[in-house]
Amino acid sequence: MVRSFSDRVFGGVCGGLAAVLPFSAWWIRGAVAILTLLTGGLFAAVYVLLWWLLPQDSIYVRRRGGAGLFLFTLLISIGALALWAVHLGGGLRGANGTELLWPIILSILALVFFIKQVIR
Repeated sequence: MVRSFSDRVFGGVCGGLAAVLPFSAWWIRGAVAILTLLTGGLFAAVYVLLWWLLPQDSIYVRRRGGAGLFLFTLLISIGALALWAVHLGGGLRGANGTELLWPIILSILALVFFIKQVIR
């Protein structure tokens, strides 16, 4: 799976998903928007994470396969839903009762951004 070069609004993540799923990119965009609203912005962070991690589609190089990256995308989405479920159950609280969801999400995004900068 790659980010779409031609079917994109922001980063091409939903267009890339539409290329491997039997749904229109607009249905996927709508689902991401609804999930973002329902989870308090968690899926916006997932979108940004996938934007950073998935390679951009190239009009010059034809890529084959992509099942591994699709599985990776699926695992990230399931992990985000599990994190949200734990958050709803009250399992992401610090010793003094503070919420830890967003510090965890921002730490993961910062770590991925740092690793991407080092690997280049």
